[in-house]
Amino acid sequence: MGIYMIFAQYGSERVFLGSLNYQGQINSSPVELVSEGSSSKPILALTDAQRGLFLVVKKAGFLPESVALTSLTAGPIGKVILKPDPLEARIDSVIASMTLDDKIGQMTQGKVSATYYEGFTWGSALQGGGEYSSSYSSKAWAKTIPVSYGKDNVHGMGDVPGATIFPHNIGLGATRDSALVRRIGEAIAKEMWAAGIDLNFSPAISVPRDERWGRVYEGYGETPELAVMMGAAMVRGLQGDMYNADHRVMATAKHFIGDGATDKGYDRGNATITDKELREIHLPGYEAVVEQGVLSVMASFNQINGTHQHVDSLRLTGWLKTELAFDGYIIADWEGIDNSKTPGKAGDYSGTSTVTSSKDAIKKAINAGIDMGMVPDSYSSFSSTLKTLVNEGEVSQSRIDDAVRRILRAKFRAGRMDQPNGPAAYRNNPSLIGSSAHRAIAREAVSKSLVLLKNESSILPLSKTGKIYVTGEAADNIDMQLGGWTMGWQGVDRDNGKSFSGGTTILNGMKQVAPSATFTSSSQDADVIVYVVGEKPYAEWLGDYRGSNFEGQIYRSFTWGGPGATFKTVEELGYISKISEYKTAGKKVVTVFISGRPLPISTLITASDAFVAAWLPGSEGAGVADVLFGDYAPTGKLP
Repeated sequence: MGIYMIFAQYGSERVFLGSLNYQGQINSSPVELVSEGSSSKPILALTDAQRGLFLVVKKAGFLPESVALTSLTAGPIGKVILKPDPLEARIDSVIASMTLDDKIGQMTQGKVSATYYEGFTWGSALQGGGEYSSSYSSKAWAKTIPVSYGKDNVHGMGDVPGATIFPHNIGLGATRDSALVRRIGEAIAKEMWAAGIDLNFSPAISVPRDERWGRVYEGYGETPELAVMMGAAMVRGLQGDMYNADHRVMATAKHFIGDGATDKGYDRGNATITDKELREIHLPGYEAVVEQGVLSVMASFNQINGTHQHVDSLRLTGWLKTELAFDGYIIADWEGIDNSKTPGKAGDYSGTSTVTSSKDAIKKAINAGIDMGMVPDSYSSFSSTLKTLVNEGEVSQSRIDDAVRRILRAKFRAGRMDQPNGPAAYRNNPSLIGSSAHRAIAREAVSKSLVLLKNESSILPLSKTGKIYVTGEAADNIDMQLGGWTMGWQGVDRDNGKSFSGGTTILNGMKQVAPSATFTSSSQDADVIVYVVGEKPYAEWLGDYRGSNFEGQIYRSFTWGGPGATFKTVEELGYISKISEYKTAGKKVVTVFISGRPLPISTLITASDAFVAAWLPGSEGAGVADVLFGDYAPTGKLP
């Protein structure tokens, strides 16, 4: 008895149809699959054109089986008896040898730079945004069960100088190319292993619905279809097809659920939303990645109608683990369990939390379905408190065993239990970092991500023998191309004396692509102006717009302990006046705009002769040049 996942498979393509709650005994009664037209819940309507289709049945702990469909019938159309997965016996053996302390250790993820205390074994360690330490090795903590080492490699190994940095997800969504996204996932996984990292806190399955949100660029776009298509492709790239790739790392789909639906776009805020909207807009992406076998899902900081998602048993256990039959593990976000004590971030939600203390937060989160706590510095209190809760009967031993089983299942599937140090072909192989093959993929992604919004008088493509003046603060600025989550949580701003080493700026990319062109030092000598401007880097709530009029606003900076995020309009930044100056002198102006989100900047588009939305293209600025000079036609669509 239990929940079964039902898929339709035609050739190599598999589509999640839904889940079936069947009460028969696994080894004595087969699962009956019923077609449309019967009295039971319909699973599939089959037409003659769909002959050769299979229904695939999966259940946690059992091997998947399928039944071929050759015609439409009313009533039973196939019976399947599932066989136990031999992996579960291996997991049983490991769990049987573990003490309660060992189990709680597997449920604990501490920060690499935290002080390690002897006698405690973590199940996982993380490196926070912008942190790097070569003096810590996951092997140093591993005893019997390998420690997974997690990092936010959301668009490449962002904290490793010289790594390949791909366009942020919003740009990938603009490509509509899922095969490309899969190749990007494979490349990221290989570069991760080259740095000894096996757990990626990516992809974001967010569906951003308000451009004021500071994390819009982490999602693939505003529609569930993009989250489904691109999220599934990224998981397949990172993990392989059902864990069959040597390079595989553990993917983490995030943030479950509704992070892109918060009121006014406030990060970590409350989402006033119906279950119908959640299911239709924000759940399909998770259905897709669960179908692809994603090994981990991260809970979200936000609230749904006042309920913190770290303590929401209805959605963590009810929707994700039961309805979608997710059999991997759910990990908390950074101190997300303890943060459930507060009603929201920066006063954006005026309700009250049902969580009364840190102990109450741990109890409610674990019982709601969180399997691993991300507790960077509070790992000691988390583990001791959880042990107390078990001894007091507030958290059951069976809940602990279920969490540990899920974590071990992920490690087995990822190959960590059989190859504790990772695949020899990729582990600690520096030649993979920023390899020419990976940079070529990134350059292709940049070209395919660009959206041409205006091209009066067919000013594009540019002549490769013309006179061009390339200007604007982002023209020769690799850091603005990269955006947040690169060389630091908030990205890099050269105004603060930091910069990313490696990669190609847009200006240098143009010089590479058009070596016969003349790049002038003044606008007067040029035939055309390429004006590259846009948003400075930001991440999470630091990029939220919380003002009253978003029209024309561009992110500039964030001041801790001060006014927070600073935005300025395109007029205040002098963009419009500068373009007017060029056009008064008889010059044509091509604006290339760098941003982590669609912005209401109609005046800037109107002022320009041509306008290209370049999003956050990453390290390969030559991909922008490929489009500007016509080597690649602009095919990107607004995400």
